Amino acid sequence: MGRVVFELAGFFFLPFLAYALFLVWHHRNPREVKRVFSQKAFVIQSLIGLSLMLIALLAVGFLDQPHKGGYSPAVFKDGQLVPGRVQ
Repeated sequence: MGRVVFELAGFFFLPFLAYALFLVWHHRNPREVKRVFSQKAFVIQSLIGLSLMLIALLAVGFLDQPHKGGYSPAVFKDGQLVPGRVQ
């Protein structure tokens, strides 16, 4: 579950990274928050990030293969590791 949340957080921060790269591309210092980073830009980036995160969440939910049955954990059998699987 933590991996899924971490991956979706990447989609949220993608617009912020793109804006920072845009500022670097135009030779502006992205650390000068008061001059460059306005509240309007923050709101727009947050909405775009939330939209990307929602689209990714829906894509994972609808495109993932359904798993039926229970999980058998990995075990050692006759000196060999038998990997875990969903039955």
